[in-house]
Amino acid sequence: MKTSEKQFIDWENSVFGYGYGTGEKHTLKALKDFFNSLEDRRYYYEELENKLTPIVAWLMINILCKADIIEYGTSPRNGWLTKKGEELKDFLKTKTEDELYTLVMSTDETYIYCSEDYCNCGETSTSKKCVNNKLF
Repeated sequence: MKTSEKQFIDWENSVFGYGYGTGEKHTLKALKDFFNSLEDRRYYYEELENKLTPIVAWLMINILCKADIIEYGTSPRNGWLTKKGEELKDFLKTKTEDELYTLVMSTDETYIYCSEDYCNCGETSTSKKCVNNKLF
């Protein structure tokens, strides 16, 4: 089983992984700010817009919905965390932005990334999903 840190590395790479050492500080800050803006496990778009700016709020809502971190009923203006979202929130509470940045930048060319849909470390289930990534 991959550690929570390695699972976060895989998740961040799969969801936001186009920073190449430059964008991560910004996307990780936006991610931390999003979770710090939640009321318990719910979000309200107006509060997010006020705390993050409308642009960042709606980019995060769209990205995190697609990543199965948040969900909503009839409108994405208000929603809540999924089980994966709650696990991610709990993980993010344990790390500063700098620690997250160091973590995602600590990999080298030998690190084996797994995505939600495909395993590269060789331990797949019948659906090709990585059995080593159980969180987010």
